[in-house]
Amino acid sequence: MTPSEAQIAELMRGDHDAPVAALNLFWFNEQAQYQPEDPEYGTDAANVSGREAYAAYAAEAGQAITALGGHVAFSATLDQVMIGPDNLNFDTAAVMVFPTRRAFIEMLASPDFQAASRHRKAALSNHIMLHLDGTPFFSQD
Repeated sequence: MTPSEAQIAELMRGDHDAPVAALNLFWFNEQAQYQPEDPEYGTDAANVSGREAYAAYAAEAGQAITALGGHVAFSATLDQVMIGPDNLNFDTAAVMVFPTRRAFIEMLASPDFQAASRHRKAALSNHIMLHLDGTPFFSQD
């Protein structure tokens, strides 16, 4: 659940001044899956659901995101897959918006964001992120 080298290269080729929105599809682990290198591993703090681990991620990473002008535009649970593959039964969809691609890249490099990412990794059994044109989120109509 990390970008490939080709995906990172594509991210870096894009217009760094253009706004970007990230559509995220999340599948939560029933039980968080912390790894041996995580401070929570083997402690009571690891005995949480995937959703609870993701809430810890959101609380910590949210500070790095908002510091760069990003925000969650919306988040909602899946009602049903109406058109598409049956295995697309994700738990939650969320759209995160960044004023520029540069801000998104800076977030990825932030030590605070990187430290918080252990909670996201423990929380999720699968994660799909699609970048969208973020301009509609910043238009002044």
